Amino acid sequence: MEKIKLAVEGMKCDMCKAKVEKALSEIEGVTSAVADPKKGTAVVTADRKIADDVLVRAVIDAGFKAKVKHGLLG
Repeated sequence: MEKIKLAVEGMKCDMCKAKVEKALSEIEGVTSAVADPKKGTAVVTADRKIADDVLVRAVIDAGFKAKVKHGLLG
């Protein structure tokens, strides 16, 4: 299992949280996606390696800014 943490800008409410989680969950191989608007993060669990740009693109397409936070799963 792979865990990837993303910094997400622009999430302000539960609807934003749901949009980010839905966008990430639709990526093949993603088993869960949990967004936290208060922290400005999303944590993705996947059953295989997923390219950073695929994750970031999904969040951007949902209307938010994002970048992968390497080595920061705390």
